[in-house]
Formats: sequence, structure tokens, C-alpha cells
Amino acid sequence: MAEPSLSITGLRREFGSVTALDGVDLDLTGAGIVGLAGPNASGKTTLIRCLLGRLTPTDGSSAINGTLSLALEAEDRRSIGYMPQREAIYEDLSPRANAGFFARLYGLDDPMAAVDRALDVVELTHRQDDPVKDLSGGMIRRASLACAIVHDPQVLFLDEPTVGLDPELRSSMWDTFRTWRDAGSLILVSTHYLGEATRCDNVLFLRDGRPLAFDTPAQFLESTGTADLEAAFLQLLDDGGDRG
Repeated sequence: MAEPSLSITGLRREFGSVTALDGVDLDLTGAGIVGLAGPNASGKTTLIRCLLGRLTPTDGSSAINGTLSLALEAEDRRSIGYMPQREAIYEDLSPRANAGFFARLYGLDDPMAAVDRALDVVELTHRQDDPVKDLSGGMIRRASLACAIVHDPQVLFLDEPTVGLDPELRSSMWDTFRTWRDAGSLILVSTHYLGEATRCDNVLFLRDGRPLAFDTPAQFLESTGTADLEAAFLQLLDDGGDRG
């Protein structure tokens, strides 16, 4: 299988008088964890939805693994995973039943084995048969993640995956993301926790839908002369984001 890839060219998306994305360009090839970082309403979710073909851009284009986002078909989507910011799972069903539903949608040869692996990865086997509505917020996030990874996707989109999680669970999930990267996956993670972006291999800073800069966390700290990525982001705002 070819290396995973993402391509974004001049992407712009307007909602009436509001410009949610304004001229985003990005080319990624190969395994890695790429952060989409910025405050709320900076365009992170809109960018992910455009990449997935769920929104039609006002201008520009994007592609996943060489296929235009708006032309993605069922076969293309078998290599793509998506965990939305708001859980898209059935509250009356258990984590196992939810993950099994998605496994069957993807036409997996052994859906139950895939469900076992996914629930083990997110450490939810001990509550796998309980209704989702009876789980804690952190467990619901893990159940949603299990549904996103049950088909072992090559490209994975995670929209604010660690919101509301305690520090220990957040750290555990990032360990899991790194394991997938090391196995060859390209992972796009959105976060408004700028400090959390240090866990990514590369970071795209967004502000009001505009890209400020794209670089490694270490290079951001070095080029801005700051001690953390939150301070680096503020420095980029001051100088107009002319790095990366």
C-alpha cells in the first residue's frame, strides 16, 4: 500500500458573511501526527470536514491518498477513520455493539475480532457491554474512538479527541496515537489545548481560519524564542505568522 497522504490547496470556506477558512495550503506524505492547533472558532473542524468531503469548499480543493475529497467513495473511505468532536454513537447501545455496527459497515472479514482489538486499544473491555448512556464522559470518548479505528484506517482524523479527559487518560490516548503513527498511519489531530500540540510531530497553527505557520514544535519554540507553544502562538500573532 502506498504511503498515506493529504493535500490541501488554497482551501477557502465561507458561511454567508463569515469566512471559516481562508487560503489553507498543506501537503503531507507518510506516517506522522499533525496537529491542527488554535482557539475555538479558528477553523479546525471546518478544515477536517472539508477534507472528508462533508463540506464543499467555496474555493480551493483537498485530497486524501490522491483522491479529491469531494470524489471519495466507499472504497476510499475504508482507509479513513474519523472521530468527530461530538460523539456520533448510539447511547442505548454498548461500546461493543457500536463498534460492531461500524465494523459491519466497513465490510470487515472478521468484524468481531476487529471489535475486540479496538476495545482493547481504548481500554474499554471492562465496560464493553454496558449502555453508552451509563458511561462516564471519558469512557464515551473512548467508545467513540473505538468506532473510528475499528477498521484499522491508514488516515485518521481526530477532532478534539481528548476534551474533558483527565490527564492520565489523555496521556494514555497520546501513547496510542504514537503507536498508530509508528505502524504507518497519518493522523490529523485538532486541539485548542496549545500545550498538547507539543505531542505532535508537526503543527499547523490556525487563527480565524487563516494558517499562521506550519512547523515542528521544537522549531516553533526556537524560532519564537519562547518556552511553550501557547507563548509561541501569541508571538506568531504579534509578528503576523510569517514562519513556516
